[in-house]
Amino acid sequence: MFSFIRKLSKRERSILYTCFFAFFCNGSLALMMGSAIPDLKAAYQLSDTLSGLFLSAHSIGNLIAGFISGIVPLYLGQKKSILLLSSLAFIGFTMMIVWGNPVWLFLAFVFTGLGRGSVTNFDNRMVNQISGGSPVGTNLLHSCFAVGAILTPLIFLAVSRCMGWRAAVGVVVLFGCVSLFNLSRMKLQQDHLDRRDKTNSTVCFLKNPSFLILAMMMFCYLCSEYAINGWLVTYIQNKESLLLGFGKTGDELTAAVKAYSQSMATLLWSVMLAGRLFCAWLSGHVHQKLLMMVSSFGVAAFYGLLLVSSTIPMATVCVAGLGFCMAGICPMIYSDAAIFTNTYPLATSFILGIGSGGAILMPTVVGSLAERFGFTGGMSAIFVTIVLLVVFSVLNVTVKTRVPKEYQAQA
Repeated sequence: MFSFIRKLSKRERSILYTCFFAFFCNGSLALMMGSAIPDLKAAYQLSDTLSGLFLSAHSIGNLIAGFISGIVPLYLGQKKSILLLSSLAFIGFTMMIVWGNPVWLFLAFVFTGLGRGSVTNFDNRMVNQISGGSPVGTNLLHSCFAVGAILTPLIFLAVSRCMGWRAAVGVVVLFGCVSLFNLSRMKLQQDHLDRRDKTNSTVCFLKNPSFLILAMMMFCYLCSEYAINGWLVTYIQNKESLLLGFGKTGDELTAAVKAYSQSMATLLWSVMLAGRLFCAWLSGHVHQKLLMMVSSFGVAAFYGLLLVSSTIPMATVCVAGLGFCMAGICPMIYSDAAIFTNTYPLATSFILGIGSGGAILMPTVVGSLAERFGFTGGMSAIFVTIVLLVVFSVLNVTVKTRVPKEYQAQA
């Protein structure tokens, strides 16, 4: 599984490990927001509406980053641009610590989204280039994100109990400083892109059906992932058939349901980590297009069962199966798109931007439908995007890939 790393030069391995740590930090900041929101609300007397708006601000920043992080390197170079843009995430967290003005906090959350999206763009593109589009590389990269996502709530809980929530947020800022130091030491082979080269600024890949299929897979996947991550805990806490299974009432029921629902969120990410490592190994033996299609069918099966499950053991199995099947899809979309992203710098930006649109849209749709039809009705909307993911994954296997002429020339 790690054989491709041994083939890399010392410079390339250094860049690869720098990207891995930066993605670990991305996972940390992604989960830190959810962990810190209750303390931000209490410290600054924020309403639920404002808190939701701040989370949306992060997604907006992530969407904007999808596009500007592909353009800025044309003017500043790749190293300077990633240092500038990624630093915004940790500036945003520092802003949260020092002042609670709503406008100030809104800007802080936008900054976190800009930084996170820029690192996502840079890391996926760089790992694709270094590994030659290997699905092993992208799965290992996204495994680092999962590690950060799993550890951060535990770190936040431990540090906040000893030193307060501001110190806990400061830990992520410290991680960011280490990441920025690592990024500043990178030795990129081609730092400044030639603006006169049309391949560095063209969007001709948008006319390629193969690219559009992958972009729509990313849209459908992030629709599902963000909505499931955002609403899973609330869904479990409001599903009456599951509540009956605890056999408790009053405060005991409330405590048991909270503990179980939070453990399901941790289980989802833990299994996703295991799934990504498994996909990194399996992709050396099975083509990633076929893996994505099988995984998509698995996501549809386990999510459908989750919606109708009425017992705690069944729900637990469904969450674990869902996380395992979801694990490798996003990394392999980036890997499969390497023929575009390694040729056109803006291709990664558009895949990220299109996917971010889904990440913003679906959690809002679920919340709106839940108010009218209950959480089961709201969560059922996610199943529609999962079915579309299955459709596009089948097309990705059956439709002949149209390799760009520029990629063929480079090869």
